[in-house]
Amino acid sequence: MKKILIISLVLLILTGCKTPNYGADKEVTGASEIPSGTEVITYNGYVVEVTEDNMLRIKVPKRGEVIQKGITVNEGGIVKVALASVKLPTDDLPLSQESNEALKNLLLNKEVTLDSLEETAASAKGSPLNEIQGYIHLKDSEASIQEVLIENGLAIVDKSTPFIKSNMSQLENLQAAAQNNSIGVWAIDGFVNLSNSIGGQFTNIVDVNEKEIKSIIEDIKTKGLDLEKLIIK
Repeated sequence: MKKILIISLVLLILTGCKTPNYGADKEVTGASEIPSGTEVITYNGYVVEVTEDNMLRIKVPKRGEVIQKGITVNEGGIVKVALASVKLPTDDLPLSQESNEALKNLLLNKEVTLDSLEETAASAKGSPLNEIQGYIHLKDSEASIQEVLIENGLAIVDKSTPFIKSNMSQLENLQAAAQNNSIGVWAIDGFVNLSNSIGGQFTNIVDVNEKEIKSIIEDIKTKGLDLEKLIIK
């Protein structure tokens, strides 16, 4: 998996940012039932925005078909997506800016495959929600963006929403390795509280100075993946 992730990031850096031409092979590819019982629908799309709070806006090629699945899509064919199974530091927390910048450089203006969790696409009353949760893969990459973030200590595992069991197992293994190697958020003593059974929580640590952050980023480059071109220096 390590080799796969490294190759994926190398391809990512070399990939151009041309807007794709969607054809028949870019349509909704249907739903599949997985052992955990969570139904997953796979789409291909193009990331047009990564917000400051780490939400994605993805343009899908067949708006009508996506709407039929109970998902809210605006007139421009844009779906709002939250990253499933992970939390990134936000607001004024340490590494929030670096995590967001890495996410933007990984995804913005890139073709992706979105595995959306169907049960997060509609409320209990069956009405569409404003956002869905999903696992994001770069085109032709086996590694999910969630895996890249977790392995580099730029996110932590979140079990508070529906998840795919096999995906979660992989994320937990990568998180354990990042924690053992004190990578990213795990390099900040007391920053992550793992006492909650549904996943970790970030604590309100604010006394991490710029020098320490730079040291952590340099450490990520050494211990994790090569993110030199993906993170603010």
